[in-house]
Amino acid sequence: MIAADTSTWIAFLQGDGGQDAQLLDRALEDRQVLMAPVVLTEVLSDPKLPSDVAQTLSELPLVEIRSGYWQRAGA
Repeated sequence: MIAADTSTWIAFLQGDGGQDAQLLDRALEDRQVLMAPVVLTEVLSDPKLPSDVAQTLSELPLVEIRSGYWQRAGA
């Protein structure tokens, strides 16, 4: 499982061919992607994001936030 950061999602959604976007594409195909809540918030904040893309992203499994989540994310 992977949880991509916001910049990777943006690159992927823009069709960039960078290595990170390619890895995300493969992980999506393999259903191996978790969405970090903060990343979902950031990506959904784009007013130009098509509603069907927003819906699909919202359906990805979220990383469960437990005690100490933000500290672990920062580490």
